[in-house]
Amino acid sequence: MRRSVLFCLPLVAACGERPVDVVFITIDTLRYDHVSALDPDSPAQTPHMDRLVNEGVAYTQAYSPISVTGPAFTTLLTGQRPGTHGVVMNVFRGGTKLDPTTPTLAKRLKRAGYHTGAFLSGFTLRRDLGLNKGFHRYSPPMDPRRPGGETAEAMWAWLQMQPGPIFTWYHSYDPHGPLEPYADPPITPEVQRGGPNLERIPEYQRIGNISDADFFAARYATAVEYADAQVGRVFDVLDNTGRFDDALIILTADHGESFDERELWFDHGTTAHEEQLHVPLVIRYPRGEGGGKTVDALVGLEDVMPTVLDYLGLELPDGMDGHSLLGEGDVGHAVLYGESSHCKGEAVLTCTPRGAGGKMYAVRTTDRTTVRRTSAEGLHYERYDRLTDRPELSPLAGPARPEDDSGTPPPLAWDDSDAQALEALDDMAKVRADMKLSDPKSKKKDDESDAERREREALQALGYMDQ
Repeated sequence: MRRSVLFCLPLVAACGERPVDVVFITIDTLRYDHVSALDPDSPAQTPHMDRLVNEGVAYTQAYSPISVTGPAFTTLLTGQRPGTHGVVMNVFRGGTKLDPTTPTLAKRLKRAGYHTGAFLSGFTLRRDLGLNKGFHRYSPPMDPRRPGGETAEAMWAWLQMQPGPIFTWYHSYDPHGPLEPYADPPITPEVQRGGPNLERIPEYQRIGNISDADFFAARYATAVEYADAQVGRVFDVLDNTGRFDDALIILTADHGESFDERELWFDHGTTAHEEQLHVPLVIRYPRGEGGGKTVDALVGLEDVMPTVLDYLGLELPDGMDGHSLLGEGDVGHAVLYGESSHCKGEAVLTCTPRGAGGKMYAVRTTDRTTVRRTSAEGLHYERYDRLTDRPELSPLAGPARPEDDSGTPPPLAWDDSDAQALEALDDMAKVRADMKLSDPKSKKKDDESDAERREREALQALGYMDQ
């Protein structure tokens, strides 16, 4: 879809067109199937996000390249995959911060005359990640998390003072655990407690000894609905400053969340499977142009920056892995790459080794997902039919590798695309190994400074570090 009206560059006032404001709305840990306009069976009702779906272009097969916050949002703001921009784990896990010379959307729009402001709700997006470069105002929370309503208020105060075109990023952390602050559903005697499933609930998510998957899923839906209400407040901000109708608005997430699909429940960063990497992506063009359209192509967070720059008529920097989603021809990718953050120290997990060496990798095409994972039994490759098993719950039968004839009958024939997927997966693993990532050893608590203790406790409360 190309623009029917060619907008002027932001600094060319003589053209007579109002410059296009750019607004990012990102909901941390938002599963695709919890936006009610995208999934009729959604347990959550999300009328404000639904408005964007109805007035925008929704991408039904949009994927994050990695199931953890910092690296995923780095991809969103650079157009580069983790292997390119180099942020493949959160900084406090031993990952590197973004190279300050890397082009970002904030830097590009600031140079084009935009006023730039980021209003963030999660502690993991603090300045040492490196995404603050290019933002006139970068507002992360002082505490581990900030309620989305408070973040919207901070954004409102800033917006009212901006006379020219703006690029603003509103980030909600509300669906991210712990889910204890949400009182619906209430804790009743019928809620299951204890038993073998309790170890499937990560420590930071636990509410007493509740082990009821349905209870936590309902709490998550409540959190999504709260986040949606705050999206409504963002709309109020944009309406009251006269910016909503002519703005380019992007709604997406950094990653999803596992429920009870895998070994560890109500967590993320542990796999590269569907529930953790499939994310909503909706682009609402000014005045709702093309609204209500859905696109089924494989697309990724890396495609957002080039699409925004292309729409504004600004030059795209070199080195981006993403592609503009504008145009009349085919959009998207033939292949998408994904990975987990690392193998966590939860006893229920069978991945090995702990840390970056236990990453899971995934390659997706329109009809196949192939994953690479390691366990105590060795290296495993699994294939899933995306047309009949979108949740990736039932691996296809067949040998582990093309040369292995010991698979479960009936064997599934390997073709050239399978061989290419295996090569890509092995290459990803090799590149990460060459980075020599390591989970930093925590200091003894007696040796910590007050600042280090506060940071450790904040990260533990959000599930980012072992207790």
